[in-house]
Amino acid sequence: MAINVSSCFSSVLIRSFIYSDYTQVVWIHKEPEAHYTEYMPSKYYEELEHTADWALHVWGANFEELLRNAAAGMQHLAGIEPSLEDGVTRVFELEAQDREQMLVRWLEELLFHIEARHAAFSVQVIEVTGDRRLVASVVETPASPPKKAIKAVTFHNLRVEDTPRGVEATIVFDV
Repeated sequence: MAINVSSCFSSVLIRSFIYSDYTQVVWIHKEPEAHYTEYMPSKYYEELEHTADWALHVWGANFEELLRNAAAGMQHLAGIEPSLEDGVTRVFELEAQDREQMLVRWLEELLFHIEARHAAFSVQVIEVTGDRRLVASVVETPASPPKKAIKAVTFHNLRVEDTPRGVEATIVFDV
């Protein structure tokens, strides 16, 4: 049994679930900015200027964190607004030839569900084995349709690079 406690401060929603064994799970959701060219409030991704499409620079301490942050950044760009309903846990399994292909396949899989199921995702666990196999556990919640359509995740100038701050990539979305 869980007790659901929700609070709203300005444009931030805080949901807290306290379970019968007294463990607590807290989700914090900040409403997306009104326009995609506005500042994206994250220390893990940022939108870059691009002539015709959208570009997102993403980083993380490791590849798994980069995948998590890329998913959050893509949903933010698209203006995804999750509902306050409880979510369901889903598991995604993907295989790829390299990290670049895995990043694109991961985001394409999420994008498909965002479009087809009107869903938003909160990534719980990502495990990558040998840069070739991904298993991710996510919480899917109902969401409104994306405010800004993303047609595809592209390989345009995509490189996943190890850097002094961790792992970084710039992803271009076809809009």
